[in-house]
Amino acid sequence: MKRILVYGMTDNRGGIERYLVNLALRLKGKIIFDYITDFPDIAHKQELEEMGSKIFFIPAKSKGVFSHLYAFYKVLSAHKEYSCVYFNILDAGAAITQFIPFIMGRKIVTHSHNGDTDKKALHNFCKPFLKLFTKKKVACSLLAARYMFDSEKNVLIVPNAIDTCCFSFSEEKRDNKRKELGIGDKKVICHIGRLSNQKNPLRLLEIFKAVLEKDDSAVLLSVGTGEMESEVLAYAKVLGIDNNVLFLGMRTDIPELLLAADIFVLPSLYEGLPIVALEAQAAGLPIVLSDKITREIDICENAEFISLEEDNEVWAQRILSAIGTRFSNTEKIISAGYDINNTKQTDEKILKILGE
Repeated sequence: MKRILVYGMTDNRGGIERYLVNLALRLKGKIIFDYITDFPDIAHKQELEEMGSKIFFIPAKSKGVFSHLYAFYKVLSAHKEYSCVYFNILDAGAAITQFIPFIMGRKIVTHSHNGDTDKKALHNFCKPFLKLFTKKKVACSLLAARYMFDSEKNVLIVPNAIDTCCFSFSEEKRDNKRKELGIGDKKVICHIGRLSNQKNPLRLLEIFKAVLEKDDSAVLLSVGTGEMESEVLAYAKVLGIDNNVLFLGMRTDIPELLLAADIFVLPSLYEGLPIVALEAQAAGLPIVLSDKITREIDICENAEFISLEEDNEVWAQRILSAIGTRFSNTEKIISAGYDINNTKQTDEKILKILGE
């Protein structure tokens, strides 16, 4: 059976990682994915190994670019079976790593999962090299295609599919999770995302403070970790809202947390096509997003996009106004082609791209 080497898995249980695990599960028996990572650990490690995947750890570029590239070279030299390397990336800086499989004659498939970056200078410098190295192009959205490749031409758009069955609304599951979290019948705002600059977590806290000024019993569920974690926790105390914020860290009960919430908020500076916003819609939640996020994510036509230029008062008012009756959106998600059990045509295209 053909084996494909995948670059892009990290130690964070985020959108890319979930996409790759779901893809491996769907294509099990047709292809085997192995993983090379420059992180000290890898998300879903046990699950991946149970599917027969090999995992290779190499030094991060921050530890020395030469060490990083040489370690990648050694892996490819020892494994001639990897005729294709599948890069799942957030910016064109990955071209530095792609240089090795390119000069070794391996086919490079690049999958864009983002719509912008904080590393603009590096991204713009490396983009011509990335386009030179890339044999096949994939993106999670039209925005992500234009950002990485300057055009959607000859780019396979792969929707970030989810298992909608997990998110079907259940009053019982909602009540149980709310009791577990001790949030009773309060208005619950949910944010799921890495605590990094891209997700704009400090602005989220400022927006939530404005919400509390209108409803002092509201609760914010913050799910995720990241390099800004200590800064975010400290800022919540500075704002005097820490008693109303539950910092839950990394969780495996995302469907239940979304069911427990009343609204999902994502004030990101940029995104590709955020899976978590899709999951929130499947769970029947209204969603409030920054206007930097692609409109492609508004599958259920219940998303509200707000400019980051608007003040916190406007955000707070529109968040509270959007909270309403819960209902199931799973059928809309399925019919739009975002269910993992309804991706046969896309999976066949990915198989062809990786295997040809």
